[in-house]
Amino acid sequence: MDLKELKQLVNEGEGFKIEFKKKAADPFKIMKEVVAFANKYGGYLIVGVADDGRIDGFTDIEGEKFVLEQAIKKYLSRKIEYSIHIVQVSAMRQVLVFEIPPSDKQPIFLLYNLKRRIGKPYIRVEDKSVQMSKVIRRILKQRSKEEHHSVTFGEEERNILQLIDKNGYTTVDEVVKTFSLEIDVVEDKLIDLCLANILQEMPREMGDRFIIHPTSRLSWK
Repeated sequence: MDLKELKQLVNEGEGFKIEFKKKAADPFKIMKEVVAFANKYGGYLIVGVADDGRIDGFTDIEGEKFVLEQAIKKYLSRKIEYSIHIVQVSAMRQVLVFEIPPSDKQPIFLLYNLKRRIGKPYIRVEDKSVQMSKVIRRILKQRSKEEHHSVTFGEEERNILQLIDKNGYTTVDEVVKTFSLEIDVVEDKLIDLCLANILQEMPREMGDRFIIHPTSRLSWK
């Protein structure tokens, strides 16, 4: 990656696949962004750029690089692949870019109890890294098994799809309230529909949304 490519990323601003950090002052906190990128579509962690897009860089880039690489080894529940780009931005200063692809095995957890290996999974939602819901966690875990998934299509599944067709999307709470179903039943049905590529999950900080999968050709009307 060269300076031109770095500026293109910075001009896009922080978002779904881009996060700026001025410095590695809190490596553990920064790992939340790494985990969130690895748990979905990947992204760029750019260290040496302020929140407003000002490219400051570092004179001691190797120190920042060492601290963050050690944090990735220490605080992530599973080893991930990533690339590091060191971009020269002035005669004395450089910017560090971690290019993080989606992990083959999901979800990845950020470990807050290293001895017991207990952690929390995060996922990227717009320009934030938020804690992943139980439903999204189950979907990613099942997908990582690379198994074929089918779904039994009955009245409840049809009702869910008709509700989405009417409103554009639905949530677990909305299905529970509309059809007076148990929450465990609704979660199982939404998960099965997502795994069968009939629905597509859209993680949200305040209640995940579910929409009709763009490739779905199922007729339920």
